Amino acid sequence: MKMKHGVSLALIMGVVISLFGTGATAEAAVVTGGNALGGFSVVSNDFFATASEENIENAAELLSSVEIPEGIAFANVNDALNIRKGPGTNYARVGKLGKNAYCIVESVENGWAKISSGPVKGYCTTEYLIMGDEAVKLAEKLGSLNATVNRGITNLNVRSTPDTTADNIIAKVSAGEKFKVVKEVVISKNDPEAKTFVQVEWNSDAQKNSEAYISSEFVTVAYKYKEAVESSNYGDGVSQLRVNMLDYAQRFLGTPYVWGGNSLTKGVDCSGFVQQVFKAYGYNTPRVSREMARKYTTVSRSEAKAGDLVFYHNLKTGVVDHVAIYMGNGKVIHARDGVEISNVNYRTVYKYARVIWD
Repeated sequence: MKMKHGVSLALIMGVVISLFGTGATAEAAVVTGGNALGGFSVVSNDFFATASEENIENAAELLSSVEIPEGIAFANVNDALNIRKGPGTNYARVGKLGKNAYCIVESVENGWAKISSGPVKGYCTTEYLIMGDEAVKLAEKLGSLNATVNRGITNLNVRSTPDTTADNIIAKVSAGEKFKVVKEVVISKNDPEAKTFVQVEWNSDAQKNSEAYISSEFVTVAYKYKEAVESSNYGDGVSQLRVNMLDYAQRFLGTPYVWGGNSLTKGVDCSGFVQQVFKAYGYNTPRVSREMARKYTTVSRSEAKAGDLVFYHNLKTGVVDHVAIYMGNGKVIHARDGVEISNVNYRTVYKYARVIWD
């Protein structure tokens, strides 16, 4: 992929410490740097500076260059932009670009752009694409730093504190899952091995702004944009009601996450998203995920259909703290960092449950 535009950004990452030549357990709270971060920040060992944990005024400002891909464009829609197999509405839909999702435009002809975005390649109308210099400027605002779990990793621990000594495992995640980075790298003075962790955004019903940490050893940190999602195959034996409801839910891909939010367009949390989607089809669900989990009948994984609910829980407390709508074929739609589609096993499933008996 060609890179054309360079944008200078400043990252204020807190106290920076040196990990070299000390031979002792680290005493600082935050460390930044390490390997090149996928074009987002390139910080070599030479950029580490020693600073006192108490002397916050010595926080380091790290300058880096973000390379914006040539031909970048963004979906300018309130819900989702269809991606089709060919340049016309008569071609089958192969995917969708949610609000503010990116694509790379390869060519444009007769109002149709040949594009690629994540796993999806196809064509979409240029009427709802932001392209050119305007897209480059927008790219500075829409990208985010993400930690992606490396290939071959299964059951990676997500912890409530950045150390390996405490009983602090709240979830387990697997290869390919992406999480928005809150702090680039964190190190705990309570960890005798001085393990480094990435602090990631972890939204749940149970707590606003929950803290969550993943070992930096098992993730790749890079600058990312929202990608297209492939068209869904809901599986066999799915009623038209469920199909309509899931199609409706996908209209709100890209809606921002707001804890306690109830707006499918302005901001919503996980249970608010589920409640509002089901409400549109005549079903009144409880407001929070743990109450939904208590109310609805459990079904086995093999029995689960597109349109059923999937619940997740905190492994330490046992409390259900997240809910998603199953889409079939191992996918869910839910409000996590925003409304998005994920693998059903993006974290350990607590249970499947049924609302619609048809």
